[in-house]
Amino acid sequence: MMKVLKHLEHMELKEGSAVALGTFDGLHIGHQAVINHTVRMASEKNLQSVVFTFSNLPRHFNKGLYQEERILCIDDKIELFEQLGVDVLVIVPFNSKVQGMSREAFLEYLLKSLNMKSLTVGYNFRFGLKAEGTAQWLLEQQEAYDFECKVVSAVVDHSDVVSSTRIREALRNGDIELANELLGRHHYVSGVVHPGKQLGRTIGYPTANLKISPNMTLIKSGVYVTETIVDGRMYQSVTNVGFNPTFEQEDFNLETFIFDFDEVLYHKSIKVVFRNRIRDELKFGSVEELKDWIAKDVQEAMRFFER
Repeated sequence: MMKVLKHLEHMELKEGSAVALGTFDGLHIGHQAVINHTVRMASEKNLQSVVFTFSNLPRHFNKGLYQEERILCIDDKIELFEQLGVDVLVIVPFNSKVQGMSREAFLEYLLKSLNMKSLTVGYNFRFGLKAEGTAQWLLEQQEAYDFECKVVSAVVDHSDVVSSTRIREALRNGDIELANELLGRHHYVSGVVHPGKQLGRTIGYPTANLKISPNMTLIKSGVYVTETIVDGRMYQSVTNVGFNPTFEQEDFNLETFIFDFDEVLYHKSIKVVFRNRIRDELKFGSVEELKDWIAKDVQEAMRFFER
């Protein structure tokens, strides 16, 4: 089981470590290249594999922004790190103390606290006071500080560099296929089901409703082919993302109709996995018209799963 450390103070690893350093928002295929190299180095050199990252987004802290735009929530991020084979995850707040550390002080901290023997970063990683620490600077410090450093090159997809920014843009545009390709997995949203107004149940399409945190990147409103994970089991489903204008809903929600499922999910944690986009969100003139469109959406989703 992966060990998770959440505080800088009193943190010291006795065993030597191979460390991956970065923000890793989304844990896309470029990030995975950094993590995979670190895990491989740890195995080859009999070290612990360690990821050092932050529980908030440094660029938002530096700009004084309260609201973030995460691709992954913290719990999902931790789960994915463990799936990638990481031994120790250091996930700490990026605050004024970290922001004020010189590049030399931060590197010395990693070497001492994590007993770091090997370090892997992405090609564009920056750190330290005024972001003066760069991947190139780390390469130049290997001999002086007695550690190995690997800089992972940019991963390119469709002639453009894979980045969290591209993924956020794809999600905002409803381009789920591109987002999934860049992530190297299907994008998903986790949350606890809340009762809502239970309007879907009255028209024969009961939904599991999730409120989306304002700190998450918002997916473009619309109807999507999804799969829903409940208690480790995956079900086919269709999901409306948005404000449900037919019923003049005020909150931005995910409303998921799960096929062949009749359990009550209130206050239960689920994951909604996005596979494909069907259409924009529409306002209908009557409940009957809404029911007809939902039936069409369900049929479209079923055809998708039959391919």
